[in-house]
Amino acid sequence: MLPDFELYEAKSIEEACRLKRDLKARILAGGTDVIVAMHSGALRPAALIDIKRIKALQGIRDTGDALVFGALTSHREIEEDPLYEKTYTALYEGCSQVGSVQIRFRGTLGGNICNAVPSADSIGPLLVFDAKCVVASDTAERTVELSEFFTGPKRTVLQDNEILKEIVVPKPKPGTGSCYIKYTRRKAMDLALCGCSILVSLDSEERIVTARVALTTSAPTPIRAPHAEEYLTGKKAGEVDIAELRRLTVSDAKPRSSWRSSAELRLTLIEELAEQAFQKALARAKGEQS
Repeated sequence: MLPDFELYEAKSIEEACRLKRDLKARILAGGTDVIVAMHSGALRPAALIDIKRIKALQGIRDTGDALVFGALTSHREIEEDPLYEKTYTALYEGCSQVGSVQIRFRGTLGGNICNAVPSADSIGPLLVFDAKCVVASDTAERTVELSEFFTGPKRTVLQDNEILKEIVVPKPKPGTGSCYIKYTRRKAMDLALCGCSILVSLDSEERIVTARVALTTSAPTPIRAPHAEEYLTGKKAGEVDIAELRRLTVSDAKPRSSWRSSAELRLTLIEELAEQAFQKALARAKGEQS
């Protein structure tokens, strides 16, 4: 049973921000995280602010060099559009593995980010696409790198009078491939024991000109793996030592042990997933694999 709370429907970003600040309220978008937490008793907000009807938070637009996703974009919208499967493959793979079809219809990209759990399936892919967050208050807007958005488990840079407005995702260069691999105990609606996202861009000589590696459930927040990225950048595809890539990727991880998995298992998984994700991303960059 849900605890008692007051429900407000905001008609604008400014109204939502004011209510959030004045009432110390929680934002309600898809509700797939907030309502579950309230049912379990982990969250007992005095008020919820329903933002689903705010037009400024909806839709996807093309700016020429980037796609801008409104915070209310659902995972299902991304999963169903062939553009993302072909061009933003890691993001497609992440969004298509969030919960069930019903959850993907309700759950939003912005909600997945703002929930700020280390296992979020969309965040690793967004990190390797170098995404940025546009944060709005009742008086101004600011842009925050997604890699700097998280301050700890379930904690973000959002202030009391701020909400996430949109996510800016630069378009990948020609010759780019990406991959997200999620490891779970079973093929079902399960959180990732570990996740790895990799993006590589190749030049005409198959030299890696851009490399990004992101890990989920591998630290208190989703993280980039800078040592692995630095190692890959500038190398020709055939020069990459997979053993070194595995070692450097795991060197940036700080997983913890929990009832779901030991830290030692997660470290082993990170190495294996890094190898698999790199091979798939590289094949896609070469046009050898869809």
